[in-house]
Amino acid sequence: MRSALAVLALMLTFILPFTLIGTAQAQVYRWVDEKGAVTYSNTVPPEGAKATVVGVDAKGGFVTPDALDCYTLRCQGERLEPRLERRELAEARDFALRAAAAPPAVRGLDFRKYISIQRGMSEGELLGIAGTPDLQRRDRSLDTYTYMPTPADPFTTTITLLRGRVFEIERAHKF
Repeated sequence: MRSALAVLALMLTFILPFTLIGTAQAQVYRWVDEKGAVTYSNTVPPEGAKATVVGVDAKGGFVTPDALDCYTLRCQGERLEPRLERRELAEARDFALRAAAAPPAVRGLDFRKYISIQRGMSEGELLGIAGTPDLQRRDRSLDTYTYMPTPADPFTTTITLLRGRVFEIERAHKF
């Protein structure tokens, strides 16, 4: 008899609290306060607040406008392909805009072309030999053409034209 009471006492002490935990679920309330903040709490909301009881099994997370009426995996899967296509189109459009805004690649001035340039040469002859410059600056009667360094030719070449003729040629090592 004594052992039966001991077993019963053990059951009441250890097992009964665990069975009560599952049944003792608090209610969760949701309301919006006067500042517009959404509040979730297990305490009773203040008076005047329009509170709703949120079920314990409520699904959380953000709902996109595409998924407002679509909660099944099948429905989400059917809508995934068009969303991926729209995203890829947007990414391609953004890439094209970034590529268009990027500065042109530096061409530099090869040494063979550099030694062909002479003072007094016309602007047309210069452009025929050296090609278009990486940077161009016009100031009244002076034009300055700059050819930036490249890994193959690590020199910055600056050519100054005075009234359409090569006036000064400067080449400096920059790397």
